Amino acid sequence: MSEPTPGDELAGRYVLREEIGRGGFGVVWSADDRESGGMVALKHPNYEGSTPDELVEKYFERETDILEEIREAGEHDNIMSYYGREEGFGMPFLVVELIEGAELGEVVREDGPITDPDEVREIGIGICDALSFLHDHDIIYRDLKPDNIMLNGDRDPKLLDFTTAKGTVTSDDIPSFTGNVTSQPVQGSTGDSTVPGEFKPPELNRDAEQRQGPWSDVYSIGKLLCFLQVGWVPDDDSVAPSQFGVDGADYLDEIVRNATQHDHADRYSNASMLKTALEDRDSTMPSQATLEWLGRAEKWRISPGDTIGRKTADGPRPSIMLADGRHTALSAVHCRFVTDEDGGWRVVDTSLNGTYISKHDEQEWTLLLSETGRERQRQAGESIPSDPDASAALEPGDVVALVSPSYPERFYFRFSQ
Repeated sequence: MSEPTPGDELAGRYVLREEIGRGGFGVVWSADDRESGGMVALKHPNYEGSTPDELVEKYFERETDILEEIREAGEHDNIMSYYGREEGFGMPFLVVELIEGAELGEVVREDGPITDPDEVREIGIGICDALSFLHDHDIIYRDLKPDNIMLNGDRDPKLLDFTTAKGTVTSDDIPSFTGNVTSQPVQGSTGDSTVPGEFKPPELNRDAEQRQGPWSDVYSIGKLLCFLQVGWVPDDDSVAPSQFGVDGADYLDEIVRNATQHDHADRYSNASMLKTALEDRDSTMPSQATLEWLGRAEKWRISPGDTIGRKTADGPRPSIMLADGRHTALSAVHCRFVTDEDGGWRVVDTSLNGTYISKHDEQEWTLLLSETGRERQRQAGESIPSDPDASAALEPGDVVALVSPSYPERFYFRFSQ
């Protein structure tokens, strides 16, 4: 294999212009697309760096899988678009959107902190919107930092670089390596880039006991909101811009403080909740509910957006993970708990085999089944209602059963006090 040079052609369609980024795992080029007449970015593995080739290839494949998942899910305006994969020069290339603009970190470093709270809020909402999309599709980004966000000409944020994202492809299949590993480059970046510790949530440290989840990205968003207003952030928890002399909006101060708590249970549990706080200019933590595992002395406090499912070797990680589940019929992310515009709670089935709801008595049960589950059941010749709902309202005292009312995975729902 050999690295391309300016003017080289890929797949009879893309003409490489110039190298615009290089990191430990990959190299990024701008290129002309002869077919569309526009420009794209091309990313290929970096075999010339100090990172072992095996690790470079593993992370490249991970990013490919995550980008394909995002495309299949419908993509998002605040996430770099993925156009496909090509082969050339003895290695794979990702064809992605070329974003005209500057890295968020570069903007703040060159222009200084953003003093307008409304502009900080709008950028924060855009970042939250991108992360909400990922969280709704059971993907955790895990590498949120200023240099992984581009601001286009309208100052709208665009999320890049999915090397360390974790979804249906997890960290379990990535070999450990203790050398000087750097992250994949981003557009407009030169040199290696590492994950800054000040943006990293406590649970991403190797010795942390807390589990990773959407709340991990929330912590990093909080640090980004602080960075936008201060120009830097400390390697500390529970931070707020006012601690560094910023005379900004009080609600932003409290939102940042809530998002950057050390214990993930004290943060907004996902990006959707943080986005709502920014939209409403209200830092109040949303309502929570409680699930109690019937027949066992286990219960969990849940927030809107939390999920429940079983532990799998190669699947996404739910908020509540039933590591000792005996039934493989449970999906990795079996159902999701959300609230509606009026604050009412609902359960949404996301499984292949269904979720059942009983209104208090555990005698009559209603089947909830996702669209994917319906198709799977019909293909298997199973008898199901003609058009079952995928979600249902929840009231205190309702019982949620996974797969079947006869399974031991049944949970009592109530509001938290």
